[in-house]
Order: sequence, then C-alpha cells, then structure tokens
Amino acid sequence: MAARWAALRILWRLTQSGFDWLLLSNPSLDGLAYAAVAKGRGAKVAATYDDLRARLERPSVSDRLRLLWLKAADAIIPRITALNITTSHFLRKIIERIAPATPTFILPPLVDTDTFKERPGASVDFRSRWSLRDSPVISYLGTYWCVEGLAVLIEAASRLVQAGDEFRLVISGAPHQGLDCDSVSNLMQFFDVQDVVVETGWLPTTDVVGAMSAADILVIPKLDDVANKAGMPAKLAEYLAMGRAVVVSKVGEIPLYVRDRSNAILCEPGDVVSLTAALRELLHNSALRHLLASNARDAAKEHFDYRPIIGRLAERMTELRRK
Repeated sequence: MAARWAALRILWRLTQSGFDWLLLSNPSLDGLAYAAVAKGRGAKVAATYDDLRARLERPSVSDRLRLLWLKAADAIIPRITALNITTSHFLRKIIERIAPATPTFILPPLVDTDTFKERPGASVDFRSRWSLRDSPVISYLGTYWCVEGLAVLIEAASRLVQAGDEFRLVISGAPHQGLDCDSVSNLMQFFDVQDVVVETGWLPTTDVVGAMSAADILVIPKLDDVANKAGMPAKLAEYLAMGRAVVVSKVGEIPLYVRDRSNAILCEPGDVVSLTAALRELLHNSALRHLLASNARDAAKEHFDYRPIIGRLAERMTELRRK
C-alpha cells in the first residue's frame, strides 16, 4: 500500500510540470487511479501487455485473489486507454476483443545492439572463470520456469554425451519466483550430465554479454505451451544481436522473426530428438554455424533494435495525441 501511495505522489508531482502520455506496464487495478490522475491533467494513457497472466498449478487463496484482481484490470483498463501495446498478435487479438475501439500497437522484444554484441575479451574471461577452455559451448541464459524446456535441453545434452560429442552446456539464470520451475541440479543428476553442464546462477548484464560471447551455440528450447504462444522471448533478440548460431523452438510468433537455416535453426517445441539433431549438426557443421552467426545480427537489427521500433511507436503516439 505504501508503494502505491508513493507512486501516486510521484505521478501527481509529474503532472505539475506536464506530460503527454502515461504508460502502464501490465497494469493491475491500481492503474485506474494512475490513469484518472493522468487524464485529469490532459495526458493520454497507454497500457502494455507482454504475456499472459501467470498460471499456478497449486494457487493459494491469496494467489486466486490476486489473479481475480488482475483479470478485473484486464477487463477494464484496455477500454479506457488511448493506445494498447502488445508483444504479439496473439495478445493483440485478446486485447482487441476486450477493447475493439482502442488502437493497438505490436511492440516486439527490444534490444540495444550496441550493448549486446560480441566482446572477445569478455569471452576469454568467462571461459577462464568457468574452466570452459576450448570446448564448444552451448548456452542458455535467463530466468526459467517449467515451460522454458530446460528438461528437454538437459536430456538433449545427455544424448549428445552418449553419442560421444565434445561440448559444455552452460546454464546461466535462476528460477522464476512464484512459478513452477524445473530443478536444473536434479535434472543434471537424473540424466547424469554433471561433467558437461555448468550452472553459473544469475549473472549481471555485463557478465551476460561475456557469457553469450563465449558461446558457440545459444539455445531457446521452449515448449508448446499457450504462454509461449502469447509471449515473445526477449532472449531471442539478445541472442541474435550477439551474432551467434541460435537454436530456437518453432512456437508462437518466433517463426515471424527468424528463417530456418538462414539466421537460426528452428526445432520442434518439446521434441528432444529435434533439439538434439539441431545441436549435433551445429557442433559438427562449422560452415552452417558461421552462416547463422553472420546473419543473426542483421535479423536483430531488422526486427528488434529499439531505435527504429521506438521511433515508430513515438510516431503513432504523436498521431493519436494530435487527434
């Protein structure tokens, strides 16, 4: 409650100097108060929707009440905004059913391609710190929960080991708090891959760039789940910007942004055979790996670089403001 009042006070101070837009990110019902203050001072309101609301397998009473609070917001707030912003066409259809008269804008994951780019020195440091030496490195980075497909990735690593392939699998990140998550340590033991899997835990952004620079293959093994159909992984934008060979599940709107065997390899979601085959091919086919890597950064600049996308959003907001 104290945080809500503090946010309202900050917003009220901002209204004294004037602003044109208030942007609510995945708003709850608290957004109604913020919107009222902004609109009362002549500003327009926009709301962003990046994903479906979290689904828990064993929700507590407080979890259920919180979900009702959020669902109420989803039924009301899109109707009172001047612009709704979604990360996918899937979410756009949901929001347009609620508020068909309100304009929508699709905003994919954004990346700063000046920050996320290969840094050879950071790669050497990361490999040295985690004793990776000259091994081919497959990496997964980011928060994860059960729909991210880490169990499939670790099983694929087990199959690669059984086939005699030389590599190291680096998993950097942490479980998503409040959601049902895979246990990386338990999966490592179950598939007996402790010798090839390196679990670094959560990394700051500077180290993330080093970890990605140290990777030969970056992987997004998402499952065929409605959450993955609704959202777009921010790590796809970051992976591509790094100029690395990327393996990603063919789920949701990912195929709208990458072309199979041109700037990434698309594998079947949740299919360990498909994922293993893609990783094995890249481990042994350096020409394909280099082709994907050379095209990946161009894809990131075309689809995800924040500068042109925010420019288009600003133009749309200016147009709405004038109306």
